[in-house]
Amino acid sequence: MILYKYYGYDAGIKALESRNLGFRRPINFNDPFELSFLSNSEGPHSKQSELKSILDKLRKTVAVLSLTRTPFHPLMWAHYGQEHMGFVIGYDVSDSFLSSEQYNLIPVSSGDVVYTSTKSPHILNPNMMQRIKDIFLSGMGELKRIEDAETLSLTRKIFLTKHASWVYEEEVRVVKILDSLFEESSSFQSDCRRSFYELTQYNSSGQLIELIPGLSIFNFKVPIKEVYLGLRNPMTEIPENLHRCEDTTFYKFEMDDRSWELKPTVIQG
Repeated sequence: MILYKYYGYDAGIKALESRNLGFRRPINFNDPFELSFLSNSEGPHSKQSELKSILDKLRKTVAVLSLTRTPFHPLMWAHYGQEHMGFVIGYDVSDSFLSSEQYNLIPVSSGDVVYTSTKSPHILNPNMMQRIKDIFLSGMGELKRIEDAETLSLTRKIFLTKHASWVYEEEVRVVKILDSLFEESSSFQSDCRRSFYELTQYNSSGQLIELIPGLSIFNFKVPIKEVYLGLRNPMTEIPENLHRCEDTTFYKFEMDDRSWELKPTVIQG
């Protein structure tokens, strides 16, 4: 299966050269409502405080990859493709890096975002709190905590529910844990499907800072099947160093004068 990610020009070039995917912590997303599916909950103050604490920690400790089902959406190009100057890259998402429950809190096959205009009320009874605690422990590295169907369903609702205004994105997510409280970090990171790096530099005070807060770039090389150049993308031919895979097809978008559609044309190598 191929899913897509929109990039600005410079970020797209780097993504093509590296074939790495960047995940971001929800605390750094542009939507402050992330992981707020349970905010309309009723229960004792102590349970409300515990719920808030758990969700605040999960926003900082898990990482989310946002993909989409279409490379053709003009709004997505305007918002995420640097006003049509960038790229859309189509990734083969079949490898266990994205598809396996061994490596993902939510694998790609379960990552379809659900869009809603309302928040259902929830009662923080003992069963609900136990499920929430199991989800928290899974987010801390104990992935096998989520076993029953109801906890699995709640996990997906927490991480995959967004307001209906975002429906045009047709988003599919993969949710990963960045580290484990139940395993040495060096051992956890030794697996090529778990290791990642961050973009950092030292500031004038000698402090190491993140250049893109919350971004974790995983080292695993993901196969690229399709690349789309935006209408305003300045690239006129494919550089030799981007011809990494013979089965990658490059397209250049043009405007269809007879409609509002984007029309792709294959770029010959």
